[in-house]
Amino acid sequence: GLSDGKDEERWGYGPDGGTLMQAVTGVKGYFMPEDHYTPHNEAIVWHISKRQYDAAREMIEDLHKHPGTYKLFEKNCSTVATAILQAANVPDAPKGAIGMTPYGLALKKRVMLAKRRAEMVKFHIKNAVRSLFGKKKAPTSELLDSLRSKPIPVSIRTATKNSRNEKAACETRMPDVNRLVSKLALTR
Repeated sequence: GLSDGKDEERWGYGPDGGTLMQAVTGVKGYFMPEDHYTPHNEAIVWHISKRQYDAAREMIEDLHKHPGTYKLFEKNCSTVATAILQAANVPDAPKGAIGMTPYGLALKKRVMLAKRRAEMVKFHIKNAVRSLFGKKKAPTSELLDSLRSKPIPVSIRTATKNSRNEKAACETRMPDVNRLVSKLALTR
């Protein structure tokens, strides 16, 4: 997605029909808009300048006009998103073979989680050493403030469940007429 701070637009890139084998060998690509309730399990937010936003916007408009050929292992949603970041000259855009793939994101989440755990262990050790020397322990709120100020990885299961719940809360469902009629018939 892309936001100018006021409005946000979301989109995805995928195959325009075809079979799995065609997606592997190459099929017409499709740059599609998505609504806010499309379930996404991973997200990374980069703060960018107006110039970077304009460069990304230009690339997105070009992809709308010329989506190219989708190839599962060459040009897919991850590589297109990376190309947009690179067109905007985002300095820490993902690079390498697993940069923005699901594997790269899962690896990043695991590293983040390990850092949070290490920070907690360090806090507890620091307090234990303080108490050994008769010093006052640091309040737990100090640790919580530190952890709250950083991104926290969310499991895919939790993210998917939350996305489904949000979508269900916003949907208007038609009542099941047959069920209502059968209930009315039973109440007589």
